[in-house]
Amino acid sequence: MRLKIIKKAFIFFFLFAGFHAYAQEIRISVSGEPLNKVLAGIRDDYKVQISFDDHLLSQYVITLKARFKNPEKAINKLLSGLPFDYEKPDNVFIIYQRKTEKKKKEFYLSGQIIDAISHEPLPYSHIIINGRPLAADVKGSFMHVSVTDSVFTVQATHLGYYILDTTLKAQTGLRIALTPSSIGLKEVVIKDRPVEKATQIGDKPGLMKMNHKIAFFLPGFGDNSIFNLLRLMPGITASGEQTNDLIIWGSYAGQSEVLFDGFTVYGLKNFNDNISSFNPIMAKDIEVHKGGYGVRFGQRVGGVVNVTGKNGNMQKPSFTFMINNMTLNGEVEIPILKKSSLVLAFRQTYYNLYNPSDMGGLIRRNHDADTSNDIDVNIVPNYRFRDMNIKYSLKINDNDLFYVSLYGGDDKFSYNIDQPVDKWRLIKNTLEKNTQTGGTVFYGKTWKNGNTSNFNLNFSQLNSGYSDDLKLKHRKINYTAQLSDKKTKNLVSELTLRNDNRFALGKYHILETNEGLVYNHVVLKEDTFNVKSVDIESFAQRFFVSVQDYMALGKKVIFKPGLRLTYAFNLNKLFADPRLSLSVQLGEHWKFNAAWGVYHQYITKSSVVDEMGNYRFIWAIANNVDVPVLSATHFVLGLSLHQKGWTFSMEPYYKRVYGITRYFFSQKYLWQGILVGDSKMYGVDFFLQKDFKGHSAWISYSLGKTEERFTDLPDDSYHRAPQDQQHEIKAALLLNFDPFYFSTNYVYGSGFPYAPYPYNQEKDLTYNRWDVSFIYKFLNRKVVGEGGLSILNVLNTQNIKYTNFQRIPASQTNSINIYAEAIPFTPTLFLKFSL
Repeated sequence: MRLKIIKKAFIFFFLFAGFHAYAQEIRISVSGEPLNKVLAGIRDDYKVQISFDDHLLSQYVITLKARFKNPEKAINKLLSGLPFDYEKPDNVFIIYQRKTEKKKKEFYLSGQIIDAISHEPLPYSHIIINGRPLAADVKGSFMHVSVTDSVFTVQATHLGYYILDTTLKAQTGLRIALTPSSIGLKEVVIKDRPVEKATQIGDKPGLMKMNHKIAFFLPGFGDNSIFNLLRLMPGITASGEQTNDLIIWGSYAGQSEVLFDGFTVYGLKNFNDNISSFNPIMAKDIEVHKGGYGVRFGQRVGGVVNVTGKNGNMQKPSFTFMINNMTLNGEVEIPILKKSSLVLAFRQTYYNLYNPSDMGGLIRRNHDADTSNDIDVNIVPNYRFRDMNIKYSLKINDNDLFYVSLYGGDDKFSYNIDQPVDKWRLIKNTLEKNTQTGGTVFYGKTWKNGNTSNFNLNFSQLNSGYSDDLKLKHRKINYTAQLSDKKTKNLVSELTLRNDNRFALGKYHILETNEGLVYNHVVLKEDTFNVKSVDIESFAQRFFVSVQDYMALGKKVIFKPGLRLTYAFNLNKLFADPRLSLSVQLGEHWKFNAAWGVYHQYITKSSVVDEMGNYRFIWAIANNVDVPVLSATHFVLGLSLHQKGWTFSMEPYYKRVYGITRYFFSQKYLWQGILVGDSKMYGVDFFLQKDFKGHSAWISYSLGKTEERFTDLPDDSYHRAPQDQQHEIKAALLLNFDPFYFSTNYVYGSGFPYAPYPYNQEKDLTYNRWDVSFIYKFLNRKVVGEGGLSILNVLNTQNIKYTNFQRIPASQTNSINIYAEAIPFTPTLFLKFSL
């Protein structure tokens, strides 16, 4: 009995001792003491059982002054932030080093793709690294990360350059030089190396990339060579001969955007659009985004033409001089210390551009199908045009780029009509002046790991002035009907500050981010019969941020989800634009594309229509009251084939646009108002091209429909939009028999309504135009000479320009239509010298 009592007392003593050891307060006050000594002190002072690696813990120094309710809390505090953990079996603290997975080594391949001769960066080049496709940025920079491969098979391509296949070890700061297949018209031959000649259609949803170097081979004026090529591509309307307001997949005026070096090109006025909005000699790379594009672009609901200008030759001086029927065009590239370059380019008309044979205005009595009563009015406009580009580029640390690109252009267009029409005399005096300015300050940084950051400051402005004095004077009695006495000024400007980044997030992801601020300013003033009818000045500011993940799902699938957020300060509203795209490689030669996206536009080019159906366009800032923010949804599919010089593409599309505006006014009925509506565009593009033995041929067909609806009209059903055209067929052939070059192209369009609803019931006028060109190369030495002859509209088919018409009332029941004739039979000559 006594033994049992002693035994229980002994057990109780040890349990109490253990509990006391756990429950007793622990005090720690150390400064710069090794962790092993701190734990040994706790063990000795408080009789706590602790097991640890004395040498390992001696490497960590502790400074701490605190009290703890029990040993466990004290040990937790001492081990916090250190690579140790503990277990406590049978009240013994066993401290051990936490196991960490060894980080796999990452292998980087990054660099820049450049021109082997001029050392110009080649923007948006295509690279395939170990079977995975990538695209370079505007500086030609790319990056790839791998945790499994340190040796990479690389294929680099750019339109008009020899394809480079090579094997490279992991490295950064790489420079891959591609050799151009031609310099001017001088062909460069590299045996056993194919040339990337084909127009790149079908690589991404809605995207076309064109070899702009072949544009100079096509018929036309050299000052419009880029648009001569654009108009032959599927989805871009050639009928009507528009260049300043491209109709891309049925888009309205102002809904598509042309960018040059990052700033918006609004476009100048030229009657037959024979002079492009930018100097084609300055172009280096051209991307056409017809629809379904990613979050990088966010200012329009239509298409985007993105032109990157050349930086200039940093190795040796060069110049280009060209003269044709219309303009002088010169460009000089001056290298500075082989690290920078200054480029100067200038164009100007050198004589009164038009003459009566060039400028037939066709007058037709309304509702009269008998063309024998048509009256040709020969007008002699006074036209002047000039523009200038200045660009300074500086290469920093090989892969970094800084440049300042400036542009200024202006034109003046006026004409007078004094023509008898039945019992009336038509008197019309029209003047239009336009001034376009723009500029970009750019700095592109490539980081050590190959990631890139680009900073842009862009400015663009168009200042337009228009005056029109129109009257009908009776030929027998002293009576004059003043139909129009109007003066209009419209200014639109945009200032943008933005940052673009690309980060490689491992082998399968590239994260692209964009953020920036946009400021718009619009002025509209109008006097009618010397009475100020409109005086509006408005401003808008907005902030945008976007993110897009380039996801390589294996070697065959590319998926790009993205989101663009825009906060409009003037509207106090946030707009969200989610976008998705998918590209799937179907075997070796076929590819499938799909894209969907939401788009918003915050400045709009509204149409103004009078009671006779005459219309013009003005820029306005959306206020969500009478001018809503344009919103659109794009659906794009695509199927393409690239095999043995053949390129085939089929692209169906469907677009909805909400918030289109049309301003109607009637002096006769004293009514005016802004109509708000929506539109839908849908269709399909087909394209087939063959490159063979230095020659090239292609054909394209576009089937489309553009309909619009204004709910405030009595008939609120859908009707044809002014730019609606159901069919358009284009074909081109380029033959290379060095030093002789021959090309020809043909365009057929089924025609436009040539007036907005409700005036578009007239029969469509079809469009037909056949052009031919012949070029001869001479002085094939340091100075290269080229001369050529083009014949535009060989068959002298009478075509009507889109939007260039005016309807004039001749009586209460009849009216007169004045149409501007498109390019007639026109021979053109050009002479070009380059170094």
